[in-house]
This record gives sequence, structure tokens and C-alpha cells, in this order.
Amino acid sequence: MRKTMIVVLAVISILFVAGCGPKAPGGVRGGTYSGQCAQPMSSILADSIVVDKSDRKMYLYRGGSTIATFPVSLGANDYQGPKVKAGDKRTPIGTYRIVNKRCHPIKYMAMTISYPNAADVARARSTGVNPGSLITIHGQPHWNRDGHGDAYTLSKDWTDGCIALTNSGMRKLWSMVRSGTPITLRQ
Repeated sequence: MRKTMIVVLAVISILFVAGCGPKAPGGVRGGTYSGQCAQPMSSILADSIVVDKSDRKMYLYRGGSTIATFPVSLGANDYQGPKVKAGDKRTPIGTYRIVNKRCHPIKYMAMTISYPNAADVARARSTGVNPGSLITIHGQPHWNRDGHGDAYTLSKDWTDGCIALTNSGMRKLWSMVRSGTPITLRQ
């Protein structure tokens, strides 16, 4: 009984730290967000992801065949080219991996990608800048959690360099992607 109680408390603590607790970081209470990470895994899992920045689309592949496509929004300054340094509001280009999947107290759900890679770090060092970090694939902000503003948020690039999907798209992506999945961001 004591072991069971310890395990239950450990799981609750992990969920709270991940932003799924009754009051997530940033003051967001459970309700709408508390069950978001409990999405069932799809029977068809992607073995790679490609984001085509020029088309503003994300493609999921399995065995070389497209299994899903999502419209995306990118960094607010993405029209200026790929990410160069921290704070430039551009989305990087390159090959990375999904590092983790977590509840996000502001942007619904998030998947962190392994930016910066070695090439990004070397490029930043050569120009004396910080390459930045914490590039994610995430859902929509709180004001659009019900999807009423999806057309608006997908009509422009608005992120700090991340890749944004609709919340319904994020739930589907979440169910089809595991941590470790390779992701290529191309111009």
C-alpha cells in the first residue's frame, strides 16, 4: 500500500511539473488543459517529419509515404531567412530530432526539437552570437484554444521561431509521433 501511494504521488508530481497539474506554471488551471497529454497513440506512427517552410506545411512520413499533412505558422521574422541567433524570431533549417513531448501551460502541447545542432552552434560561434534554443512544435495560445481563430493564426507567421499547429492538428501529431523521431526543416 505504501509503495502504491509513493508511486501515485510521484506520478502526480511529474504531471504537475510538466504543466498538467491542477495549476500549471503560469497560473493555468486544469480543466481544458489537464487531460491534453493523455492522447492515445495512433496505430500508425511517423518515422520522420518534414517541415517545408516555403509551403508552410508539415508532412509526416512512414516508410517513405505521406501519412499526414498539417498547415503551420512559423517565426514572425521567418521571411528574413533561417534562424541565425537567439531572439531573431526565425525558424531554423536543418535536421533535428524530437527531444520530448510535454504539456504546455500557454501553447497547449509542445514537442521540443534538438535545435541547435552542431552546425548551428558552429555557425553562431563563427559570427559571435548565441544560436538560441527551445524551438518547439506547439499548439495555439489560450485565446484560440477552441479553434475559432485558427484561420487567423495560420494566415501569418507569429511565433518566436517555433512551428505552430492548430490544437486539433497538435493532438493528431501528438498521437503519431514519439520522442526521437527525426525532423527536417527545409526552406
